[in-house]
Amino acid sequence: MSKCCGCNKKVLSNAVANNTDSCTCSLTDNCTDVCVTPQCGDPKLLTVLVPVIYDEIGINVCRTIPLATLLADYPTAAYIRAEVTNITFATGAAPSVTIKPIAGRPNCYELTLTNLTVDFVIYVYDCCKRLLATLPVTGVVYLPSATTDPEYDEDTNPTSVTMQLFAPYGVTYTDTTVATPNLNFIGFLSTNGTVSQGLNLMAMSKVLNFDIANAEMTVGLTLIVKSIYYNQYRIPHNGKALVSKGTLASPEESVCMSFVSGSLLDRNIKPLELCNPLDQKRNCENCTTPDDCACLTPSD
Repeated sequence: MSKCCGCNKKVLSNAVANNTDSCTCSLTDNCTDVCVTPQCGDPKLLTVLVPVIYDEIGINVCRTIPLATLLADYPTAAYIRAEVTNITFATGAAPSVTIKPIAGRPNCYELTLTNLTVDFVIYVYDCCKRLLATLPVTGVVYLPSATTDPEYDEDTNPTSVTMQLFAPYGVTYTDTTVATPNLNFIGFLSTNGTVSQGLNLMAMSKVLNFDIANAEMTVGLTLIVKSIYYNQYRIPHNGKALVSKGTLASPEESVCMSFVSGSLLDRNIKPLELCNPLDQKRNCENCTTPDDCACLTPSD
């Protein structure tokens, strides 16, 4: 039994280990210790953490939406465009979205969409295609829960659609009880513009008909469900993207004026090409040749 009291085990990241284990850095060595002198420039490969789509499936639905109260103040309206901003799912006793694993097929899930409340933003244009107004249209139900709904149609707007997806790492849950699987909607509000691990719903809309006389629009909706998980990848790249810069014209000459008229600053410390120098399965370069460049330079 170890008698070490208060011992602290030390582990090194690959970036630190590259210098500690593959060479002995000193004042006379050419290798670069990233803890003291970060390497600058572009790496050959980037390690990125990205949301990867493992499976996806989409459907199209369609219905007509009344606009009489919204268009009353815009008699010259001639064109209209609609974008989905949010979709909410029914709760409580009402039929709602359900997600469940498929019996005997542990890597796949069955998702039923029904009773979706869709919010739009519509852009109203005149005959010269000048924007007249940007207006919200909220509470529009697609896939109504009952066949008696006036917008129900067996072919274009049924009561529900059931999908099966490959989701090998499972789904996201609403809380730690893991009782309720979650379907994340990716929309255009500040509250729903992010991707979540698990099942994600995206929606795209198209105005198929704008009936000015009856003040209504027919909107087709594409609903796409994706199973998404974050994974690390090493990718080649063609250098950094440069940001275009506007110039503030002025005859004044000063240090500040030279700066604001010059190129944009860029962060030039390179992302680390992470690899374990002791792992012989990788073709890792040693750190005998340091990069010769400044760590903060203009982007031109």
